[in-house]
Amino acid sequence: MTEKITGDSGRQYLIEKTLQDKEIPFGRVYLATNGNAKFVLKEIPQDFNIRASIYHRIGSHPHVRKLSDTIPARRMFVFDHLDENLLGFAQRELPLALTKWILKCALQGLAALHEQDLVHNDLKANNIMVQPKENVNGVDIEQVQLVDLEDTVHLPPGRAIMGAQVGNWMWRSPEAHAQGPVEKPSDMFSFGIVCIYAMTQQVIFAVDESELSEGEDKLAIVLERQISYFADEDGLNGFLRYIGDESPWYEIFQVIRSGFGEEQPRKPFALWDGGKLDEDFKALVGGLTNFDPIKRLTAPQALAHRWFRDV
Repeated sequence: MTEKITGDSGRQYLIEKTLQDKEIPFGRVYLATNGNAKFVLKEIPQDFNIRASIYHRIGSHPHVRKLSDTIPARRMFVFDHLDENLLGFAQRELPLALTKWILKCALQGLAALHEQDLVHNDLKANNIMVQPKENVNGVDIEQVQLVDLEDTVHLPPGRAIMGAQVGNWMWRSPEAHAQGPVEKPSDMFSFGIVCIYAMTQQVIFAVDESELSEGEDKLAIVLERQISYFADEDGLNGFLRYIGDESPWYEIFQVIRSGFGEEQPRKPFALWDGGKLDEDFKALVGGLTNFDPIKRLTAPQALAHRWFRDV
């Protein structure tokens, strides 16, 4: 399809193709051009003005994708186009230093959101965009940006999201599975899972249909893995206090915990083997994924972690 649309800026966009269609009203994303420049035109099914205010609140930060233009009549946001996301890009054999740099840039973007009391709520490898630049020595990166703030919420201190399983099920935090309270620590847990993916190329909470027994829900396996990999007794007890015994998920987590024993031992991430998974990295991820949200690393604390010291 080709169609010309004019933005509030007066810039004209030629729609080249559909990148995504969620098959809901205002659920499409397009690739468009203006001369040699590429843009992403995204329809916004949520409240247009509220979503726009989120981008205005964060302002301009090198590692958060900014709003380049708007087309209110079509409920569209316009963004500069970046070629790849981390989900695909990390499948290459990347130098460790480059992987660290990408993750630190994304973390700087997340820290900028949190400084404005904005919680991303959909942090995953797909939502970290990179602009690669080929050179004689291999691959370099021009830009790293945190994107897709359409689920981002402004949460002043003392506020939290309740009653919703925000984010993608393969990347979300335990408290997001439990329908809250979801605050900044939830983003930090998801970032920890992104870090593991960037280093191992494994989406550790992905569940294939072949892994399910008859009548088994994939979420049960995800929660079992979360507890197995990241929940020591103190962390899990802190988590249960955090969600409260009035939560319908309180008992669910208790039941899953009781399933571990000699016949089904836990597999703590701290004991995983792997060439890139050094002790500093394990310590960073351990801080990011502490099962007790109150004890998780904040974004500034993670940026100051020794694993990022040489970046």
